[in-house]
Amino acid sequence: MCCGHYMGCCTEAAAMLPECNERRAIRMRPPAIETFARKRIVWPMAVLSTTLCYPSAAAPLQGVFVERRLAAISRRIPLAVVAPVPWFPFVRPMSFDPREQCSGTPPVWRPRMFYFPGLFKEQDAWFYERALLRACRHLKSSFDFQVIDAHFEWPDGVGAFHAARRLSVPFVCTLRGKLVSQARHPRKREKIAEMLRGADALMAVSASLAQLACEVARADLTVHVIPNGVDSIVFHRIDEGQGPAAPAPSLRQALGWPATARIAVSVGHLQELKGFHRLVAIWPAVRRQVGDARLVLVGGPAGEPNYEQRLNRQMMSLGLTEFVTLEGRVPQARVARILNAADLFVLASRSEGWCNAIAESLACGCPVVATDVGGNREIISDDRCGRLVDAARHESLESEVCRGLTARWDRRVIAEFGGRRSWQQVADECVDVLKGVMGSSSSRVSRPRRTA
Repeated sequence: MCCGHYMGCCTEAAAMLPECNERRAIRMRPPAIETFARKRIVWPMAVLSTTLCYPSAAAPLQGVFVERRLAAISRRIPLAVVAPVPWFPFVRPMSFDPREQCSGTPPVWRPRMFYFPGLFKEQDAWFYERALLRACRHLKSSFDFQVIDAHFEWPDGVGAFHAARRLSVPFVCTLRGKLVSQARHPRKREKIAEMLRGADALMAVSASLAQLACEVARADLTVHVIPNGVDSIVFHRIDEGQGPAAPAPSLRQALGWPATARIAVSVGHLQELKGFHRLVAIWPAVRRQVGDARLVLVGGPAGEPNYEQRLNRQMMSLGLTEFVTLEGRVPQARVARILNAADLFVLASRSEGWCNAIAESLACGCPVVATDVGGNREIISDDRCGRLVDAARHESLESEVCRGLTARWDRRVIAEFGGRRSWQQVADECVDVLKGVMGSSSSRVSRPRRTA
């Protein structure tokens, strides 16, 4: 069946999924479900994807890389998304607009997921399983999915794995950077290992994560390495006739940056993991060697409310308040302009899966200096595009940042290298894996269906 037919199927699937009013959206009880059950269509393959990390009106940039991948897949095969919303009475009420429910392409369901804030975190996967099963009961009548596709390992992957087993449908999980931190907890690691060994297929965004998965599972797993793509409509080099080595001058002016300053940018959540404090710590030394060097930190809070205050205190103590800027969380179009205007992208994180910010920086033609962790070596595989540094060596980071700010890079070569991989290419590779799961006669999901 041709791709064009599947594109039409996805649009029809979105239109046929149940409408929601405010009360029923929150409780996951779509109205007139019986009507939609009579319109049930069975496709050769339909996918139910699920994750906590997915964009919403309240958090439009959360999991945008997952959204882009799923949107591209939905142009090939029918797909719907279940993105549970953590909820606890009075402490964490539902934080999304119910009108978001059942909307978009692919269509998204946001069932309420009970959990204990800060407590009993080993139970989160069970709460996730229950929320997903409630959603599946309603969706099955109108969207006959044949595979559950989870993103991230905990609690998403483990919860979805057990839900898939209860529903007797194949289970696929995509491994992302969260595996590194979650595998450090013994009880979570045990449950993640069970999920890894029991999955019908595994995908990982980097080879380093695939290797880690084998270590966690204590098994020789088959893991399909499918790196993320780049949205070239947003992230591309802006050529103003400035020459191959120079950033875009009009963008620098529009951003209010000094024309003669050397500007380094880092993009990520305001978390200790991302290492913004390490960059601030070396900046006095960078300025002594390079001259007027500025640092722009782009990103918003993510579960560490004191980290921004810590950065501000550090900047004040080092006399850097005029030379280091906390840009905050900004739209991706502005991030692309910042990358086009910067002299260098710098990443000092201590852990990564596949760093989308590095890939997007390269697509904009901005050279990179990054710590040699996770999948960073897989992205910066050409010395013409950047340098890797030992994450444990403070002085190495300092010297490579200075060298990167003063080197003469060919930004046209960097942009060509960074913009090679599209989201549709990613989707095509994912669809091949999903079709392999559905077409396998030896699928491990062979037990009788149990009641959810």
